Amino acid sequence: MSLMLKVGPESGHQKVVERGKNGIRWLGLDIVRLAAGETWKTKLADEEAALVVVSGKCTIRVGKETFEGVGGRADMFAGPTSLVYAPRQSEIEIKAESKLELAFAHVPCEKDMPVKLVTPDQVKLVSAGMANWRRDIRLYLPPGSAIGQRMIIGETINPPGNWSGIPPHKHDEHSAIENVLEEFYLFKLKPATGDGVQLMMQNGQPTAHVVRNDDVGVLLDGYHPTGALPGTTVGYLWLLSGDSKAYDITTDPRYAWVAATEAVLKEMKA
Repeated sequence: MSLMLKVGPESGHQKVVERGKNGIRWLGLDIVRLAAGETWKTKLADEEAALVVVSGKCTIRVGKETFEGVGGRADMFAGPTSLVYAPRQSEIEIKAESKLELAFAHVPCEKDMPVKLVTPDQVKLVSAGMANWRRDIRLYLPPGSAIGQRMIIGETINPPGNWSGIPPHKHDEHSAIENVLEEFYLFKLKPATGDGVQLMMQNGQPTAHVVRNDDVGVLLDGYHPTGALPGTTVGYLWLLSGDSKAYDITTDPRYAWVAATEAVLKEMKA
């Protein structure tokens, strides 16, 4: 069953998505908010983590490696950010160089992997879709990435009035063409008082949720397109994780026309 959660307004460290609760097997998400000069420390067990700077700038130490000046963007809508990949068993320290919001995403891991810094110039930028389902995608750890064992990470920016996740797709069962991957969306809206919509499955039935700033959608089953209301830009940080890192999905057959329509629109544009 998929669900909607909420990031609280408080500063410091808070757990948002927790493995073992609400049927979640793979995903973990904490939010860390610090004032300039403040620090936060943790130690990983058998988990790998991605430290994604949502806004602000910080110094991140993972084991013996230290990265200064990580991040720097004002918000999710200012462009790509930086992340640091931390292997299992790592000791981690984050020191804010300015007002900081950081997403601490963590999933189970059985392999020893190297520490990695991903900077904005290394992020693959994709303009996906056409017409009112065109959106901008930033791939930090894309499918097939050599960084990490189980994480696929990116951000999507929906222009006002546009949809993402089109054609609708799912990744909730093992088959010859599909792999089970859990996913979360950490939503940011511009303006922060705006609205979006998230379609998801609950108890096997499709439901629609109004999306507000700092909501978190946890997508465990079914198709899950996302919309931005007119006047609101919807951005979200997403992470997929499962038993395998293969991005094998099934698209909704009712929307098989989308691929052909995109081909025609691209030809007309050319």
